[in-house]
Amino acid sequence: MNIIFGVGIGISLFATFQLLKGKNSKLISTKIAVLINIIWTLRLVFFLLKDSEIALKFPILLMLDQNLLLLDSVVLWLYSRSLLNTTKFKLQTYLNFLPFIVGLLLSITSYISVPDEIIVEHFLKIKDNISNNKSLFSIDVFVLFSVIITISVVYFGKSIREIKKFNIILYNHFSNLKNISANWILKFHGLWVFLFLIPIILYIVNYMYPIINIRLLLSFMIIIQVLFSFIFNLNVISQNYVSIPKKGMSKQDNKPIKQFIDELNELKRVLETNQYYQDEELSLVKLSSYLNIKSIELTEIIKYSEFDNFYDLINTYRVEAIKKELISSQEQIMIIAYSNGFNSKSAFNRIFKDKTGQTPSAFRNLNKNTS
Repeated sequence: MNIIFGVGIGISLFATFQLLKGKNSKLISTKIAVLINIIWTLRLVFFLLKDSEIALKFPILLMLDQNLLLLDSVVLWLYSRSLLNTTKFKLQTYLNFLPFIVGLLLSITSYISVPDEIIVEHFLKIKDNISNNKSLFSIDVFVLFSVIITISVVYFGKSIREIKKFNIILYNHFSNLKNISANWILKFHGLWVFLFLIPIILYIVNYMYPIINIRLLLSFMIIIQVLFSFIFNLNVISQNYVSIPKKGMSKQDNKPIKQFIDELNELKRVLETNQYYQDEELSLVKLSSYLNIKSIELTEIIKYSEFDNFYDLINTYRVEAIKKELISSQEQIMIIAYSNGFNSKSAFNRIFKDKTGQTPSAFRNLNKNTS
């Protein structure tokens, strides 16, 4: 098991080094990701110390690690929130750390009020019960896990709201979302909540029907946490961060509807003629510069169109161009897709099917046979 601890600590330390030396090291998102790794490293170090003589000499080490569990969902939410270019925390943001602070103060108070030998004796008794697979039910532990799960669910919900706001901005400003979309954080956060649900459910079941090997369960949970650390850091290191344009003032709403329609028709004509959609890095700002208008003006024009947002507009033109090439040429499908601005096979297949109701190969075969 010490090897697993070592692997987990190594993953967090390596990821921290990569994040701090990377081009995004000064971003608040990177700093929060580093904080998450520090929390996970400390947790694994505390686990290691519990199996050593050091913890018996300094019993305070036996009482601190459980409080770190109150931080996970909070910092994952902060990471989600930081994607919206939040550069600093307000005072009310720090109030989200209140459960951790209260838990830490309770642990310190308990340590001060209880003699060291009693703390050590209680810890050794728990270890003995685990070795003998005896029931470990404790109302204190049950309350702690209930609080952890409640906090996890609440902050998972807050993360969902932040990522939804972030996605709306992405769809309004970018034509490709590869490595800038952060939907992975929602999947990860959801799994993290589920990870905490497992022990409390098994804990209650094992109290009534002591058939689960507690040592194996703890080992399994530690392995899963190490695996989660690997998944999180793999995504964080590959995450691309974009500068989100600030909202500006616009007098577009004062224009007559006919003018919007004329501008929309001109936009469509320019896209068809100049094929700007073939640029895989095309953004709202870049297209606005091509058209010699402000990005806020282009946003208003798109609002009066049949397209949901900038992302939908550009990818609609990409799909239409690809449909023509699928019928008229024998070129490989992905070569056609990449030449028309897509930079991800999975995104291309998903968008093409959304727009046509068919896969690219099925569309080509069907239309080749009917032509």
